[in-house]
This record gives sequence, structure tokens and C-alpha cells, in this order.
Amino acid sequence: MGMFTELIFGAELKKDTPKEIIDCLEYMIGENENEPKNFPFYGWTRYMLRNGSYYFAINRPVSKMWFDKITQSYHISTRSNFKNYDGNVEEFLEWIKPYIDSGSGSNDMYAIVTYEEQEVPDIYYLHK
Repeated sequence: MGMFTELIFGAELKKDTPKEIIDCLEYMIGENENEPKNFPFYGWTRYMLRNGSYYFAINRPVSKMWFDKITQSYHISTRSNFKNYDGNVEEFLEWIKPYIDSGSGSNDMYAIVTYEEQEVPDIYYLHK
């Protein structure tokens, strides 16, 4: 049984991020309702970036992805919470990391993950 988990994720993607990755992300946040061919996730994981749970105070998901004309790259920002079964959050973060160009701050933070009853969240950086 999974733990209630909150995921805050934000990143600028690399300019050469394949269209199939962009298509998957657009599907995961709900901007495209057609599941892409060769979608890498199974079960409810496909919806994890658009789920909300009343376990957390911020219980409505917020997900946005856009193409920035100045940087000529995609940016994505999400906040969602759900039951994390079988390490799905970690699987997603491992899958997307090679396509991240930058996150926030000098260490390029790109994700904050908080599990139910966890006192200190896990923070993911590109550089440390």
C-alpha cells in the first residue's frame, strides 16, 4: 500500500527534448487527453501530475507546461498529491531527469517530495 505523497516539480527542459517526451508530459498534466504511443507508465501513474488528495492542505493539482519563445524550450511546473505505489514518483523523476536543463537556484532544484507523516521533505537537485 502506498503512502500519501505530495510532489512539487518544476524545470526547464532541454531544447532537444524529444517530442515523445513532451507528448507524455502534456498527457500527464491533462493538456492532451490522447495517450501517446509507447507511453512509459502504467496504471494510475499516468495521472499523477493531475491528482489531488485531501491528506494535504493544497489538495487541488496545479500543472502547467509552456513553450518559452525567449529560451526556445519547454517549461513545466506542477504540484500534485496522491498515493505513491511502488515508487512511482521516483520512477517518474528518474525518467524525466535526463531531459532537464535547469531547475531552481544554484543547485538546480527540480522536485520536492513529501510523504505522509514525513517531517523533512526529500529535495531533488541536478547539481549538489
